[in-house]
Amino acid sequence: MNRELLTTIRELCRDEAAFEQLQQILRSEVYPLQQEINQVNFQIDQQKALFRVITRLREPLNLDMLFQATAAEVRQLLSADRVGVFRFYPNSGWDDGEFVSEDVDPEFSAAITQKIHDHCFGDQFAIHYQSGRVQNVANIYEAGLSDCHIQILSQFQVQANLVVPLLQGCHLWGLLCIHQCRTPRQWQATEVEFVQQIAHHLSVALQQAELLSELRIEVHERQQAEQRAQRLNQSMQQAIVELKAVNRELEAFSYSVSHDLRAPLRSIDGFSQALLEDYLEQLDETGQDYLRRIRAATQRMGQLIDDLLTLSRVTRSDMRKESVDLSQLARYICTHLQQTEPDRSVEFVMHDDLVTYGDIRLLQVVLDNLLNNAWKFTSKHPQARIEFGMLTSENGTPVYFVRDNGVGFDMTFIDKLFKPFQRLHGMQEFPGNGIGLATVQRIIHRHGGQVWAEGAIDQGATFYFTIAVEEG
Repeated sequence: MNRELLTTIRELCRDEAAFEQLQQILRSEVYPLQQEINQVNFQIDQQKALFRVITRLREPLNLDMLFQATAAEVRQLLSADRVGVFRFYPNSGWDDGEFVSEDVDPEFSAAITQKIHDHCFGDQFAIHYQSGRVQNVANIYEAGLSDCHIQILSQFQVQANLVVPLLQGCHLWGLLCIHQCRTPRQWQATEVEFVQQIAHHLSVALQQAELLSELRIEVHERQQAEQRAQRLNQSMQQAIVELKAVNRELEAFSYSVSHDLRAPLRSIDGFSQALLEDYLEQLDETGQDYLRRIRAATQRMGQLIDDLLTLSRVTRSDMRKESVDLSQLARYICTHLQQTEPDRSVEFVMHDDLVTYGDIRLLQVVLDNLLNNAWKFTSKHPQARIEFGMLTSENGTPVYFVRDNGVGFDMTFIDKLFKPFQRLHGMQEFPGNGIGLATVQRIIHRHGGQVWAEGAIDQGATFYFTIAVEEG
């Protein structure tokens, strides 16, 4: 109580006993008021400290600086001997960690960077701290703590301990530790609440730091992906340039080979024919047969050259995409086939309104090869049936097909079916060079689709193909 006020009251009170009684009354009235004033001042200081922590969270995030500044303010406000931020090592099961920041009275040893191992914390206590547990210990020697816990605290001269969890999202990241080292200390409820509020805001900072780290990693990965895409794009452009040059060379080579091969073939065929015409009587039947075989081989080789050039043109030719009515193309091809052999009895089943988007010239080559094959391999069937239609796959992609009831094929040799010059039937049985299905496959691949087949011997065959749907 103010001494001057007490002196004035003593002068007014002549009776010493009355003065003592009045002094006691005043003390009993003033002391609670003084306590309330102190409490209010403490709460004001608390709010100022919390405000400064929140303000730092809005600045460019630096956890080390935030931890250090907060530890200093909390120690000063609580008049504690040490305030430290303890972090658990990742993947240690919460048994190992170290102090990453602290503010400590110079009279006591520092705990910073000291590694701590507590083999029972992760098994027994981590889950409780992760749920928000607070350790409030007024005297570590009278709180029933385990011997290993007391040993860890005593090496830092701790006598009273207040520990609040630091969470990163739902994960226990570390602990905010308040140490009293000189004497035991009874922590007040307002002090515990204040430390919990500080820990909450530090946990917000930890979560922000994690999100910022993830964002930086994502940005870095995107930048790397963009760089890879740029390099890939440059490589693709270079590859396109080189591919065009190769295509030009291949085209020149193809025509050169065609011209250079055709000339000797024509000579062989021509002189063989001249021998047959001019020297027929001088040749026996064996010699005549040899010449006929030579002529047949040269003519077949000429056809193979034509087929190779056709396949080469399919691969290299520019594509001009437009809406294509496949049903109309198929009917035109089937009508032409029927006109070539009007005596054959063939049932054509053509689905209507099958429209796609692609190169009409190349897609006509596809249908021409598939329908011609169906016509050829049903030639020995008394009642042939050829169908062109469409199915819808599970993902909604249109699947077109050409089906026949001809001789079919053995699925064991399906891998050879679309390779150039691979045949599953003899030349004497069914003519052809084995280039048609290879041509079909290359055209379908150029349209972004797939082609496959199913068949069985003497039970017909079905050839399926898809065409990539262009967006927009």
